[in-house]
Amino acid sequence: MSEETKAARRQAALDAVEHLRGVVVAGAEEAERLRTLPRATVEAMRASRLFALAAPEAVGGDELGAVVQLEVFEAMTRIDTSAGWALLIGSMTAALAGAYLGEAAMPRIFGTERWPIVAGLQAPNGVAVPAPGGYRVNGRWGWGSGVRHADWVFTAAILASDGPPSGVAGGPPPMLSVAVPTKDLVLEDTWFASGLRGSGSCHYGMVDLFVPLEQTCPFPAAPPLRGGPLYRMPLAAFLGAAHMGFALGAARRALDEVVATSQTRVRLWSQSPALHHAPLHMDLGRAEARLAAARAYSIAALSDAERAMEEGRALSAAEWSAVRLATTYATDVAADVVTVAFRQAGGAALFETNALQRYFRDIHAATQHVAATDDAYEHAGRLLLGIGAPHPMMAPRPEP
Repeated sequence: MSEETKAARRQAALDAVEHLRGVVVAGAEEAERLRTLPRATVEAMRASRLFALAAPEAVGGDELGAVVQLEVFEAMTRIDTSAGWALLIGSMTAALAGAYLGEAAMPRIFGTERWPIVAGLQAPNGVAVPAPGGYRVNGRWGWGSGVRHADWVFTAAILASDGPPSGVAGGPPPMLSVAVPTKDLVLEDTWFASGLRGSGSCHYGMVDLFVPLEQTCPFPAAPPLRGGPLYRMPLAAFLGAAHMGFALGAARRALDEVVATSQTRVRLWSQSPALHHAPLHMDLGRAEARLAAARAYSIAALSDAERAMEEGRALSAAEWSAVRLATTYATDVAADVVTVAFRQAGGAALFETNALQRYFRDIHAATQHVAATDDAYEHAGRLLLGIGAPHPMMAPRPEP
């Protein structure tokens, strides 16, 4: 892909986000009530082709690079957290399916007139038993963000075996990813949560569901079957841009909000304008510096990882550690920045009509995601001491 094409696709994606602003904002409160995105928002996002932003060109995607993905997720989340979360889930799971599943599955998933919306938890909560031509899968998965408006689910299961374990001694059991139509799942209306309420992250299950072999691939290190160097990225690194972008966009919007409200807010006891409150100035300055630093670190870590893929080599221990570290660090900084904005906004931030209360709830929900766990710091520290070991989710992908 030429640099001109990359630049054009980047701008088109960012323009598409801005074009959706009206419908996304209009549906934000309804998403909170429904506990999932409104249908109008979903269909507008589908029509925008943003769900195709990370998928390989070979299946009709835009194959945007990791840093551009971060920018797009950041921009959408700055408008609305639920839409930002839905976009990162729908686009990244579609990209995983498009890059790693067998060729025969491509027309089924990507061969329709409308771009498919794909959801699915990337954790092996089910069990797949070998059967003629495929597997029979049973299991129950939580955190199914977007599953209520998805056409397909791409998720993971442990591979059952009657023989001796095929995995490395002391390591995880053999696992695989499976893609199934959402209509074949058992959906449970379980998403009653305080944070990311509009994400529709309910449970879904499979009951003795047959999944054809071509709709499966190894997990978490399937070989890339289509697409460019980006899809050689280990799973956790590949998904890093999405979580970084969400966190950074949430923090930026929180600062937007407190800056806007401080123009007219009057402090209760002193009856002085908040605009001239010195602690606000200090908090905003520190928040701006920390947010800019986290963003720069995120972009640097992703850029180094992309460069390694383009050079045809596996990520070094330092490179994969940096991606994990940047993901967690960006999320932690974002949570702190949103908290500062929430406190400086005063009592008005408590009301449901104020976006800050939603951003406060949603960024703290994001801190609980497995992609942003604090063991990233532990891994980085161990690496510095010379005793680090690669995380399974950072395992290099084999050649196809």
